[in-house]
Amino acid sequence: MTETWLKKKPIRKSGAVPMYMQVAEILDGEVKARNGAHFALPSEGELSREFGVSRVTVRQALKQLETRGVIYSEHGRGYFSTASRMKGVSGFHSFTTEVRKLGGEPGSTIVAYEEGKPLSPSFRKHLQSEGESGADFIFLRRVRSIDGNPVALEDAYLPAALYPSATRAMFEGGSLYAEMAATWGIVPTWTDALFEPVAATAEEADHLKIEPGAPVLAVWRVTVTDTDQAVEYVKSVYKGDGFMLNVNRYRL
Repeated sequence: MTETWLKKKPIRKSGAVPMYMQVAEILDGEVKARNGAHFALPSEGELSREFGVSRVTVRQALKQLETRGVIYSEHGRGYFSTASRMKGVSGFHSFTTEVRKLGGEPGSTIVAYEEGKPLSPSFRKHLQSEGESGADFIFLRRVRSIDGNPVALEDAYLPAALYPSATRAMFEGGSLYAEMAATWGIVPTWTDALFEPVAATAEEADHLKIEPGAPVLAVWRVTVTDTDQAVEYVKSVYKGDGFMLNVNRYRL
């Protein structure tokens, strides 16, 4: 945002339109004028000086734009345009494949790996499934990212009997579904899912770089093959900003 651009849109300090709404409209126009580019907005202090208004006025304008979905905030980093947020990413296809189709760079970081773990009681509760009661599972916790920005925290329980000789290294860096097919001949086909809007726990917030208590979307699902063999039980926690989840089918 340049001085020349701001001079074309002076802020009227008297009149029917509140100053914060004028600032919001100017910033909204700037986001749209950049045709989908992703960029960081100046700080509240910088905007206050550029527009010649108080920081309170700037903050009101930014909050209004955030409510509209024009911008989003990241704790400790500031505000960013949402024009280039990933859209159309389905929670039920390969995250890696879908993000690449949409022009983004997917990332996956394993933050916990454990073998011989029972299925969490919370999965039995939310999915109303016994989940092969008594069986051992491979537990895999991953932070999923797009272009280096964390967007989801994913806990996966894989029935150990279906993944003989599995190691942590096999799940590093790539598509879990691709590894399932290539190594064990497992092809996920269908999923049953439960959506639950919740507040981020302290641990989830730490991984997703958001404030504890921030709104997130928890998606609980069990994925099966075309023979109804359950191959994974997953809980994904998606950030409430910077990411859109579009679900339009259940076949994988």
